[in-house]
Amino acid sequence: MFSEQRTEMEESIRKIRNGRINRRTFLERVGAVGLSSAAALSLLEACGGSSNSTGGTGSSTSLVWLSEQDATGTYVALVNEFNQSIGKQKGIHVTSQQVVSTDDLLARYNNMLRARSASADVMSIDIVYPAQFAASQWTVPITEAQWPTSEREKYLPGPIQGCTYQGKLWAAPLRTDLGVMYYRKDLISQAPATWDDLVKSAKAASPSKIKYGYVWQGAQYEGLVCDFVEVLYGYNGSILDPNDSTKVTVNSPEANQALTEMVSWIGTISPPAVTTYKEEPARTVWQNGDAAFMRNWPYAYALGNDPKQSKVADKFDITSLPYGGSGTVGHSTIGGWNLATNAYSKNADACWEFIKFMLQPEAQKKLALNASLTGALQSIYSDSDVLAKQPLFSKLGPILKNALPRPVSPQYSDVSDVIQRNVYQALKKQVSVSAALSNLEKDLQAAIKK
Repeated sequence: MFSEQRTEMEESIRKIRNGRINRRTFLERVGAVGLSSAAALSLLEACGGSSNSTGGTGSSTSLVWLSEQDATGTYVALVNEFNQSIGKQKGIHVTSQQVVSTDDLLARYNNMLRARSASADVMSIDIVYPAQFAASQWTVPITEAQWPTSEREKYLPGPIQGCTYQGKLWAAPLRTDLGVMYYRKDLISQAPATWDDLVKSAKAASPSKIKYGYVWQGAQYEGLVCDFVEVLYGYNGSILDPNDSTKVTVNSPEANQALTEMVSWIGTISPPAVTTYKEEPARTVWQNGDAAFMRNWPYAYALGNDPKQSKVADKFDITSLPYGGSGTVGHSTIGGWNLATNAYSKNADACWEFIKFMLQPEAQKKLALNASLTGALQSIYSDSDVLAKQPLFSKLGPILKNALPRPVSPQYSDVSDVIQRNVYQALKKQVSVSAALSNLEKDLQAAIKK
């Protein structure tokens, strides 16, 4: 696409989204610079072709925020609030554009950014992708002048770490997620601090009192990466050097202890079928009252406490992930979404104004109150209004302070794939733990050199 075509296309996409031109005019304008209707509509669709926030205001600067889906309407409400306050004052209008599937959203980013397009200015990106986007020069770093360290320290350290690559912050954490340990308080007298504690309690409960001791996510998919690194971090191990993402550190005594621990659960405290479990199968077993412990995400808390669909309502609690070996604290894996500025946007300063608005206590509080989303600002976990409506937040706050990201790498997709494959082979006893870690080390070294 020639530069004049791209400029016309980006401007036309902005105008059709803001309701300033109709579909016919859009096709006429892009046709005038040599693009076919089919090509224009395909690119429009790839970049998101409709708006779900209130219409434009004639502002001098129009921005598009492309994000994951928010079914509660809270994202749109916050966009409209920004437009009516700071946006009106500074001549900025933001349009919200949401995508249902995370995979579809990533595909749109790839299409848009490889074409050097600015059809979206502010981008919501999953916690595993800031390094990849930074290495591709697709995003703009957040400077100390924009967001001083004194302000960053008010936010959860794990998400900040996940957004940092080569000493720079490439996205701002909007909301987070984390793995937690569920346990049956009617069967377990005390929450386990260590993996040894959990195994001992699980064996005491199962099979004499309950069918299974512990259910978790053992299938070969992204969830297994989360489960593995949580155990690994609890043993003081790591996948890559936190200070040098090109250095592989996984083939260590700590990793051997961690993976040996996980293999030992299968067929003892965990059913053999756990190697087919993702989040929902584990939750189903748990809610049917068939497990003493479960590793899952916070979404399962409210569902488990619904007596209409759960046999364990009011019978369980949550705690942090255990630790083992030389570890002294458990570490949850973080999920979540972060806001970044498209490097091809011509309105980087305006993008930061919107991102900064979404980081403020008022917006973070509304994410918690209206959408039950775990924000990145630490103070919301002790906010009286939030705790009155979302009492779970009081339990999540302390756990989040020790939560850590998955390996930070610009080749994360490849890194994840080789972790899944090699850990899964060990769980299925297709290879020994030592062989799995040796193979994983070699595969990671090859992956990060791509």
